[in-house]
Amino acid sequence: MREMQTERRISFEGISNARDLGGMMTKTGETVRSGCLIRSANLSAATENDIRILQDRYHLQLIIDLRTPMAARMKQDVPVPGAQYYPMPVFDDAMVGVTHERDRDYARRKTIMPDMKQLYSLMVMREDCRERFGTVVMKIMQTDFEQGSVLCHCSEGKDRCGLTVAFLLSALGVSREMIMEDYLITNEVSIGKAEKLYLEVLKNGADEEVARSVRDAFVVKEEYLNEAFRVIEASYGSMENYLENGLMIPKLTIRAFREKMGIQS
Repeated sequence: MREMQTERRISFEGISNARDLGGMMTKTGETVRSGCLIRSANLSAATENDIRILQDRYHLQLIIDLRTPMAARMKQDVPVPGAQYYPMPVFDDAMVGVTHERDRDYARRKTIMPDMKQLYSLMVMREDCRERFGTVVMKIMQTDFEQGSVLCHCSEGKDRCGLTVAFLLSALGVSREMIMEDYLITNEVSIGKAEKLYLEVLKNGADEEVARSVRDAFVVKEEYLNEAFRVIEASYGSMENYLENGLMIPKLTIRAFREKMGIQS
C-alpha cells in the first residue's frame, strides 16, 4: 500500500475506519485537497476529544448519514456542534449484509447472508438507490469547503460509504487502482470482527458456508467493488456517463467540484 494512502488515516478514540480523502493523486498527477472530505464508520461512540478534532482541525460543517432510520436510532451519532446532520438512507428498509440491522445475533445464525456482489450491483442500479446516491453526491459537490469539511458515513463505513467515495473520487479523476486501495483500508479495522464472528458462528453449530457468509458481510473485497464498476460500465458505458445519467450530476457541478478540490485538469 502506498505511503500516501496510509498517511490519510485519522486517529480517533471512538470513531473507527476514518480517513481524509485529501492527499490522493489523480491520474494526471494532481493532489486532492486535504481537510475537506472525511469518510468513517458511525459516530455513536465519538468522544469529546473526537468532537474537538472534528471542530478544531476539520471545521466540520456537514455529517451525511447513509444508514436506515432503524440503524440511526439504534446507534445515534454524537452531535458535533456547528455541523448539520443530514440523514439520507440508501435503503428504506434494513438489508442484511449491507446494514447489519436485522438479526444482530450473528453468532447464532443458521442461514446464509446475502451475496455481497449482488448487493453492490443492486445499490448502484436500483432506481431509488441511484436517486439517493445522486442526492448525496450532489450535496457534497455543492458544499462550500471554505466553510469546513464534510463527513460521510454508514454503519461500518465500508459499503454505502465506500460506493459514495468511489463516485466522488472517480469524478475527481482518481484512478481505479487508487480507489480500490482506499476501499480496502477498511479491512484493517473490520477483519478482526469478521474473523471473530466466523469462529463464533461455527462454534454455535452452523456449517462452514453460513459462517463464511457472515464473515464476508463484515469485510470488503475487491470483487464487491469491481462488481459495482462492472454493472455500471455494462449499463452506462463508463463511470462518467453513470455520474451524469445515472446519478444525474451535471457536468458543470462536477467541474466546479474538481476545482474546489484543487483539480484543474
